[in-house]
Amino acid sequence: MIIETEPSGLMMIRYKFYFNQQTPDPEDPWVLAYFQEHGLEPRRELHEEHEGIPYQVCHFGQCYLGRHVEPLSELYNAGLDDAARKALTTTLAAQLHATAQFEITEDNNLRVVLDHSVVREAFLALREEVRHA
Repeated sequence: MIIETEPSGLMMIRYKFYFNQQTPDPEDPWVLAYFQEHGLEPRRELHEEHEGIPYQVCHFGQCYLGRHVEPLSELYNAGLDDAARKALTTTLAAQLHATAQFEITEDNNLRVVLDHSVVREAFLALREEVRHA
């Protein structure tokens, strides 16, 4: 995910969240779940393409996000040191291994296919474990 800020009149800021639609970033499920849990809906939702990659872009105003900026920043940065991030990644990979499937691509390579909802749920469960640790 990419987050951009830009001026939005009267000294306000517009936050733009870019979600890669081809290869979601690890923090995407956490941020999307946070939006849902707190009833945050973007002022504008667009679908844009940058360098051939499709993105879902959510626009939020500074006043609307207000007190949510800091928790979202923590989710975006994951707030983990390298060792904790590696342990979390290993745990997640082990959980997802059982549901992973292989698929042959058009150029005869193998790729791993995972159900996005399974990945999202695994990340949410791990996020809760990290919060309570």
